Amino acid sequence: MPGVFYCGTCDVEIVKPEETSPAPASSIISWSASEFPWWLVALLGIIGAMALTVFLNVEYQEAFLRIIPGLTLTFAVTIAAFIASLALGLIIGLGRIAQPRDGAGLARRALVTFVRNAATLYIEFVRGIPVIVFMFAVAFVLAPDFADLIRVESRAITQAYRGAAALALFYAAFIAEVIRAGIQSVPVGQIEAGKAVGLHGRQVMRLIILPQAVRNMLPALGNDLISLMKDTSLLSVLAVRELTQQARLYSGSTFRFRESFFILMVIYVALTLILSLLLRWYENKISVPGT
Repeated sequence: MPGVFYCGTCDVEIVKPEETSPAPASSIISWSASEFPWWLVALLGIIGAMALTVFLNVEYQEAFLRIIPGLTLTFAVTIAAFIASLALGLIIGLGRIAQPRDGAGLARRALVTFVRNAATLYIEFVRGIPVIVFMFAVAFVLAPDFADLIRVESRAITQAYRGAAALALFYAAFIAEVIRAGIQSVPVGQIEAGKAVGLHGRQVMRLIILPQAVRNMLPALGNDLISLMKDTSLLSVLAVRELTQQARLYSGSTFRFRESFFILMVIYVALTLILSLLLRWYENKISVPGT
């Protein structure tokens, strides 16, 4: 109980703080039912139910064994296309925000203006095209023209390479905008501080801006990775034997459409869930406390 005591030597009143009892265990360890990830439980339940069905049902098991070999090609195309789109998107994104240095000559200013407008043109042009139309254009027009340019036979460039190139070129436009927004989100004071300690433009970009911008870009880049992985299904129109094409081939030969496409949907959901959880874990790992 709180109390007031009088100190004769110091002529002041001393207030004794109220004694508090330890909080009951139920209030220390508690969780709100409204915040519990019920959606994750339901999603895991769907995936588990499909896994059990494949294990117990011979027809589902046969469909799964015919479809799952396409997973290797799906992974390969996703990784290759995303790495290429990151590299190309970084170049385009930097070109999108290019500015001439103070005191630059007329030729330098003209070059920077050209680069900035060319990068903006690429972004706006590609983003205005449906991905499947862009894939057809790359696979059946640009790839043969490129083969003629380097003097090789057109069929030497497989449909898988053409599809991966189309996805890389397409997503580079979106990633470029993500990179531009991430770089511009870094406070100007950080740039001025870098220049104040004697760093030149490239060092400021590499050592100060990009490391901070990555944290801001990561959620959007993760969404692009997941979207790219799902868009690998469009390679089936080029007869590339990834997951979707494997399901189409099996269902077309056996007429077991239910088994084929239910399994295909759950495989994509499982892949998307794994990527989402991994990206969320990595975001938490690199996040700055208190931000």
